[in-house]
Amino acid sequence: MGMNDNSFDVPVVMIVYKRLDVTKEAFEPIRKLRPQKLYIISDGPREHKDKKAVEEVRNYLDSHIDWDCKVHRNYAEKNMGLRYRMPSGMAWVFEKEDRAIFIEDDIKADQSFFYFCRDMLEHYEKDERVGMISGNNLYPEAKIFKTEDICFSSFATIWGWATWKRAWKKYDVNIRRWPELKKKKKFKKFMTPNTWRFFSIVFDDLQYHWYRTWGYQWNFNMWANDMLGIVPKCNLIKNIGMGNEMAEHPADTQEKIDHVSGVELKGIKLPINYPKHVKRDADYDMMFQNGFFTEKIGIFKRIKYAIRAAKYEKAYATIKEMEKDDEYFNNILQDKYKLDKEGLKLNPGDRYKLINPKEMCKSAKKYENYLRKKK
Repeated sequence: MGMNDNSFDVPVVMIVYKRLDVTKEAFEPIRKLRPQKLYIISDGPREHKDKKAVEEVRNYLDSHIDWDCKVHRNYAEKNMGLRYRMPSGMAWVFEKEDRAIFIEDDIKADQSFFYFCRDMLEHYEKDERVGMISGNNLYPEAKIFKTEDICFSSFATIWGWATWKRAWKKYDVNIRRWPELKKKKKFKKFMTPNTWRFFSIVFDDLQYHWYRTWGYQWNFNMWANDMLGIVPKCNLIKNIGMGNEMAEHPADTQEKIDHVSGVELKGIKLPINYPKHVKRDADYDMMFQNGFFTEKIGIFKRIKYAIRAAKYEKAYATIKEMEKDDEYFNNILQDKYKLDKEGLKLNPGDRYKLINPKEMCKSAKKYENYLRKKK
């Protein structure tokens, strides 16, 4: 089966929110592809003023699915935020599928991207060393692409990508293994000093729910489970929303925005010549790190983050104890977060994540005071 054969059988997942302009552009390649299965994941409005924009995006998609396909919709009524909307939506997809291709609302894909992903998903289906396929190549000038059609990288990106249920089931949004792997310095062997310092700070903060994100946790999942991502020799996608003021992470440096936007969108000729070995390409990974993790984190900033991490670590230990006190924990959650019955059904290991970092220390201190008074 080739391109435009109207029989594309790999599920395609479209992830949207409130940006109608970029959504229209990102959806057109999918509309042209006419996949047999289409999944749509949409977060709910963060504020009342966002409701109209969210509805406009959903209505546009509903009115422009003009081919015969099975459509699955997962529309959140309330805003969940990236940290929980994306993982919950992807878990929903993998309840039904064993593989899928993911396109966010600000990713415009070349038509060959979908067929490339389909071939890679088939070829490496049972190879546990491969965790994902990326459509993004920010350094097509890397040496390996002079002789190979793909490379294997520790820094494959999620700007247009695909994966299997087998890889997704290892994902943990709360990266509970980080303290153990941090001590072992497991990731340090393939990182530059700047990259290691960057991710050490990011993962420390993610442990205590500082960031509203899910993507860094996917990086963690790949590295913790010794998986590599596939990068094509051509850049098969275009990020059309980077730096947009409506984006979830609009504060990228201008230098980074210019680099991403400057890489040419180009199709790839299929079928590719598969490499003989699955092996990380150190050259590509070095180019990626030197381009994206350039900030030198000074000693004072590192001390500041270390103190903050220690503070949250202590609070986290107290929160874990508080979880076991069902009556107290239920009361504090109902008081602060007005949990419904479904929320209260969550087990303690999931309920604690509802406490954000700004409240964590306060909640821990109050519980310590409560225990002192109880004695």
